[in-house]
Amino acid sequence: MADPHIKSPMDGWDTITVIIYRSGFILAAIFTALLPYKPQIALPGVLLAATCCASSLHIYLKHFRLLLQMATWTALLCQMFGLPELALGAAFFTLGGLAFKEYFCFKIFLLNIQPLFVGLLWVTLFFDFTFLSQILSTICALLFLLLGIQKWRMPLHFDIGDKGKYQV
Repeated sequence: MADPHIKSPMDGWDTITVIIYRSGFILAAIFTALLPYKPQIALPGVLLAATCCASSLHIYLKHFRLLLQMATWTALLCQMFGLPELALGAAFFTLGGLAFKEYFCFKIFLLNIQPLFVGLLWVTLFFDFTFLSQILSTICALLFLLLGIQKWRMPLHFDIGDKGKYQV
């Protein structure tokens, strides 16, 4: 997690990765809302959202950064090998984990339990509980949207923080 009071110099790659990361939450909101209705369109969209976030992750601690990135790689591999349910679960692991991390920045009500919400959404989709999946997808999408809006309201350098603290 970055330190907003520290303004490290940002190059073009820093700017691009922050934009990609923040866009991932907006994409997550859109495609999570569509999951119960248009899963063929929404699943690739959720995978894209997780990939945007994981590819442009600015977390100081290497172990957490790699864990979340590996979950997205797992999601992409599962999708490639015809395991869409596992792909969605792994993508939700990344997005839920990042929502939990971002809760400590924004204190958005219920964002700290977004991992539980996306986990329950995954279960309801897997077992085809249509009504529950519609409710949970709406809750998850709203939380991702609120998070995305909050992220876009911040200056870009807040996501970078102190470049000297990153574990390589």
